Amino acid sequence: MRNIIATQNGNVFAPGLKGRGRIQNGRVQHGLNNGSISQSELDSLKQARLDNRQALSEAKSDGYVSRDERIALHQDMSSVSRMIYDFKHG
Repeated sequence: MRNIIATQNGNVFAPGLKGRGRIQNGRVQHGLNNGSISQSELDSLKQARLDNRQALSEAKSDGYVSRDERIALHQDMSSVSRMIYDFKHG
């Protein structure tokens, strides 16, 4: 099921997060392939994605991702999405 994320404490329901991450990876790869994302921009994106993964890890550490945690995680992903857009079109 695509809304389920595996954790050390079992599976947690976190709708949309896996799909958004996959889409963002594709957008970054496209930007690298066509030269619209530079190496320094890629480094910034990697750090932002690492921060997001850390936040996700903390959110799911108790085996449950609350509604507020999901909202915060989606806001973090939206921020990265804006970064990708700005790098590709800036």
